[in-house]
Amino acid sequence: MHKKAYFFTLDAFIATSVIVIGIVLINLAYANKPYEMQTAFLSQDVIDTASSIKVYEVSDNEYVNNLIGNGNITNPTNTVLEQVGEFCYRNMNDTATNFTKEVFLKIIPSEYNFQLLIKDGNNLLFNYTNGRNMETSRVLISSKNIIFGQIDDSTMWGPYISEVRTWQ
Repeated sequence: MHKKAYFFTLDAFIATSVIVIGIVLINLAYANKPYEMQTAFLSQDVIDTASSIKVYEVSDNEYVNNLIGNGNITNPTNTVLEQVGEFCYRNMNDTATNFTKEVFLKIIPSEYNFQLLIKDGNNLLFNYTNGRNMETSRVLISSKNIIFGQIDDSTMWGPYISEVRTWQ
């Protein structure tokens, strides 16, 4: 009679151990999963923000004020993305890179990485990447927008495709 109780207790202990180990493993698998929804919202929010904020609204930045003062930014009512597109149109990629650093790094939280691309059809005009390991990231979210602008009364540029990629 005692042997049956011993085997029943041992059997219950092993079954409980297997269930507990299974639950722990499942929780560990989900604990390290990147937040896909947060990355998706961030990507869309960044492109929406950059295509709605005007350059003069970020004029508390000394670099932006210098660009306005020396005539590199001719229309402070351009949105941030339109201004990057205009820099690309005028072949001022170094200025576009510095402008992107100054503006975007204040918008995007430091725990996220991002890439800004400006394309004219299949031609890549501008590529700025802040961060690493895009290839090894488990979550990479992309949001796109069309940008175009006007230099003067007779000259327009675009349409270009602007793309923001974010990952964690």
